[in-house]
Amino acid sequence: MKNRDLFARDPLAHKLQNDGVASVSEATTENEIQTLRYELEHFVCEGQYEDGLVRILKAYIDHLGSTAQPASWVSGFYGSGKSHLLKMLRYLWVDTGFESDGATARGLAHLPEEVTDLLKELSTLGKRFGGLHAASGTMPSGGNLSVRLIVLGILLRSKGMPDVLPAAKFCLWLRKNGLFEKVQAKVEAGGRDFMSELYDLYASRCSRRLCWLRIRPSQRNLRMSARSSKPSFPMPRTSRPKSSFA
Repeated sequence: MKNRDLFARDPLAHKLQNDGVASVSEATTENEIQTLRYELEHFVCEGQYEDGLVRILKAYIDHLGSTAQPASWVSGFYGSGKSHLLKMLRYLWVDTGFESDGATARGLAHLPEEVTDLLKELSTLGKRFGGLHAASGTMPSGGNLSVRLIVLGILLRSKGMPDVLPAAKFCLWLRKNGLFEKVQAKVEAGGRDFMSELYDLYASRCSRRLCWLRIRPSQRNLRMSARSSKPSFPMPRTSRPKSSFA
């Protein structure tokens, strides 16, 4: 008998989808979604993983009606599985669905009964309080970065908005005035990706075209140009470039 024969899955015939490294980030691309599914299917929720999920979920549920909600701190040595635990919790929290076959995160993962019960209770409470939401991201390396802006960027991106504050404020301004869909359609009609253009808010050709675009005849003052948008949606000095976020 060889060592490979002792495993339920032959280690020589099965390649780790994530190369043994969990990335705490939003799964958006096809490859990231496939990796997430693989991680959920092979999540061994035992030992410290089980204990960590139970403690975090119970603490959140027990304080849901309180005036303060304590945070959870996950610590451990390098390679101990901190990122993997947080990534699994992020997607189990909202029971993320997969469009390919309708499978869900909780359905794919093999979870202990206590964890399953806590997640069900969380979903029940979510229906009473307006739904569940989860977001994940990492802190970029380097100094002179605003922690508040980084956390805000994680939340904004999880809601399908740009993670750079000026571009996000511009989107909120458009939605407030009922212009978001029309401006998005105008940009995409010109063969441009709307989200990419938002990161070039002050220099985009589409911004200059929108300078004279009258979205509604009755709203003559609702014209947005690259020149007028800069003072309205300034770039904070502590903002980070788009590419520095992992």
